[in-house]
Amino acid sequence: MSEAQSVEPRPLGRAELPLAGLSAAAAFSALFLVPFFGVVGVPLAAVPAVRMAHRRGLAAGFAVCGLAGAIIFGLGWAADGLGAGLALAFGAIGVTALPAASVGFLRVGAEPSRCYAGLCVAGCALLAAGYVASLGGAGASLSGEVSATFERLIPAAVESYKHSGADADSVARLQQAFEQARQFATACLFGMLAALWVLGGAVAFYLGAALARPGATADAARFEALRVPAAGAGLFVAAGAAFGLLGGEGRRAAANVLLPLLALYFVGGLSIICHFFRRWFRVRLLRVGMYVLVSYFPLNLGVALLGLFDWYVDFRRRGEGVREKS
Repeated sequence: MSEAQSVEPRPLGRAELPLAGLSAAAAFSALFLVPFFGVVGVPLAAVPAVRMAHRRGLAAGFAVCGLAGAIIFGLGWAADGLGAGLALAFGAIGVTALPAASVGFLRVGAEPSRCYAGLCVAGCALLAAGYVASLGGAGASLSGEVSATFERLIPAAVESYKHSGADADSVARLQQAFEQARQFATACLFGMLAALWVLGGAVAFYLGAALARPGATADAARFEALRVPAAGAGLFVAAGAAFGLLGGEGRRAAANVLLPLLALYFVGGLSIICHFFRRWFRVRLLRVGMYVLVSYFPLNLGVALLGLFDWYVDFRRRGEGVREKS
């Protein structure tokens, strides 16, 4: 029996479960309360459940998910009716339960990187099912709603830009940029949502483990040790070839596959950088600043390439070898 399997759940404190549920619900609610930046609350909503699953067992983690869903249901019902409350509750349970479930595989001895990869695949599969269901539903599809939102917002934004004193050429360029953004968001909506899930899943999976330490499963799930399975490289190459060679719907489908893969390899590359930054920079604030820096374009593309080629080069091992020689 592995060390992860032998860990017994610790007894719950009296207020620990309610506080975790309230924290998860508050983080999820930020999506609707804070413009734009509130989306950060979605992956953070799963952190209390993941932490609880590490420290107190999988049942406690799922209890946090249920409590958060109940709170969100009550708020949504009070604000917009029963239908909205149910939809929000299912959303809250979905984004918190999947990361918590990944801890269950850790507890039976699964490799942490594969648990995170499985979390990414499971979330993307659910997103794909929801996306396809929206296409076949009676109402407007998700991509149609996004396109309609752009069509409502673009004229107001362009008019505001005109009133600010911008010349005609600048206004035309802005309108063209908005139109390109609308077309991209409509065509690649699933890929964008899947990429956000991959990034958010990394936050939930690894931050939840970090806050749960010390503990066998939490100690095993370290971000700097993440390695993307080698099979992902083959899928990336196939999707890239399809994107370059195909047209129409084939090219669109390939783009929707490439976006979450790019996000996955960015996370993988960032974990390599984290591995070395922890050794080179002892000041945490400096490390955070460096992480923010490499997240900007075009450095983020270099980080993604770092993650893509790690299966072949093994940068961590080579870096340690160079350090030993020096």
